[in-house]
Amino acid sequence: MNRPLATITTDDLPPPFVRESSAPALLNPAHARYSLTIVVEAVLESTDRISVKWQGAPGTPAEGSYTSGFSEVGDRRPVEQSFSFSLVSINQGRTVTLTYDIIRGNAAPVTSQPLILYVLPLAQSDLPRPFIEQAEHAGEGQLLFVHDLSLFALRINAWLLIRRDLFFWAWLKGTNANGSVFEQRYWFAPDNLVGQDFFRFGFFRQNFPADPLKGLKDGSVLTVEFSVSFDGSQVEADAIRFAPRHYIVRTRASPTPGKPAILSVKDAAGQDIANGGETTDTGITISGSATAGEQVEVFDRSDSKGMVRADSGIWQLPLSPLSVGPHPLKAQALYGDGEISDLWTITVKQVQRGELSIQESADSVNLDPLNATASLTAVLDYDQQPTDMVSVTVKAADGTPAAGSHTSTPIAAGTTTPLKINLPVSLVAFSIGKIMEVTFTYTRGASAPVTSQPLRLNVLPIARDRLTAPLITQANGTDILDLKDVQSGANLLFGAWPHISVSQRIWLDLEGQKDTGTHNLRMWAGTTNMVHRAWATNGSYSSLISANYLRLLRDGSKLVIRFRVNLDQVANLDTAAIFQTREYTIRAVP
Repeated sequence: MNRPLATITTDDLPPPFVRESSAPALLNPAHARYSLTIVVEAVLESTDRISVKWQGAPGTPAEGSYTSGFSEVGDRRPVEQSFSFSLVSINQGRTVTLTYDIIRGNAAPVTSQPLILYVLPLAQSDLPRPFIEQAEHAGEGQLLFVHDLSLFALRINAWLLIRRDLFFWAWLKGTNANGSVFEQRYWFAPDNLVGQDFFRFGFFRQNFPADPLKGLKDGSVLTVEFSVSFDGSQVEADAIRFAPRHYIVRTRASPTPGKPAILSVKDAAGQDIANGGETTDTGITISGSATAGEQVEVFDRSDSKGMVRADSGIWQLPLSPLSVGPHPLKAQALYGDGEISDLWTITVKQVQRGELSIQESADSVNLDPLNATASLTAVLDYDQQPTDMVSVTVKAADGTPAAGSHTSTPIAAGTTTPLKINLPVSLVAFSIGKIMEVTFTYTRGASAPVTSQPLRLNVLPIARDRLTAPLITQANGTDILDLKDVQSGANLLFGAWPHISVSQRIWLDLEGQKDTGTHNLRMWAGTTNMVHRAWATNGSYSSLISANYLRLLRDGSKLVIRFRVNLDQVANLDTAAIFQTREYTIRAVP
């Protein structure tokens, strides 16, 4: 005999929660860029039917809310319902309400207790800035030379939570040569919206006549503003503004016709060194202007440092090594009357020798992890005595596992100077993208131990080109994935990366499209998945993508594979190293 089903009330149904939310009442939209999962942990019967509701904030369009159809609970525990991330996109910066309804037997639906959820706005760091392609450094630099332009290209790259049919606006604002305000709108609703090509290729660009820019005041600031209506509104005031881009406009080909000019001097890190400024770097890059297509010769005092051609009116020359002391730099035209630029003087300062350094770090300030894959060596240069007992301590940043810190076994200093002590290379992985603090301690006879001042070493991220994306072997080296070749699933092959180690947390997300919309899958989450010993030892690993997932992908759509690793073994998606993405075009037609 079947037992009777107990009746339920709202008190029996606790609020749902969002799996991608790190706090019960807050949701960072960046965490829902691949999936949005509503989780129900109520005590339910297998024959109960459930419907989950996301109620958008007041004033949002109908697309900002969604209610799933009723489905039987079955053996799902907890019950999870996947929703489109567009709900997050539309409601960012607003409060939404999440509930679910349960039908038990023939009783009327019972609504759960609500979850009141505030969706945070996207951080500006997650949003690209618009740019003009003709500005220096492909639009990323500060200078925009407009003298010889007939057209300029305005461009915006795809942003987080982008989707089709969003309206966007772009303005250029500056100062005209006569001092009046320059303000011109270039993109606006309803003419400009995210179309198929924008969504597919990941950027939108458009050419415009450059004549209006030639009327700007030379040396003035031109600001590029961009905004997007994430909720589909055509009212610009409702749109979310991205961080603006600022350019210094140069309307003349050179400060004096035919005369070269030095426009900037940058250190090894790409930071500007002002005229009259100082640096500890012995390698710099000097940039300037001259008549387009002509050559200039660069001098440090009277010493020639080489000749360089001013392609499109701009030239650039690296100088290294420079001696300690002042360096008056100038450029002389190798055309016309041989005019000489104004001087740009910098001073290279002596780097003070410290007691402690890391051999694999060129400046004992930054450590490129690629230089420390085979060794990590502390170099001690102090007034040592042979009988001193010396040890080195590496302390990782707060929150790093204990294995990221280490104190070496004390050894006698001996007579060799400087003293070098080998440290475990495994320490590097724990501190990538963080500060590693290094000290040494020596004990002399019966005296108390003496500890050095700490060396704070900035461990740089691993270069992206060394973080290779996994690949599907059945694609045979192409970017086309034919579904008839993966009827039993796709073999996803991973390699190794610099400083790979056991227990590093791994994240794997698949992004695709099916006929009814997005088709995403989180295969691995760092909270449960990690590098195992065989992978770290063999340098490769294979995993199978389910055929059930693949067979729903739409013909002609893109399958994007995103792989990330917490090198410090702490499961945190926000701090994971982001590998190159791999994209395949799906061929689903027999």
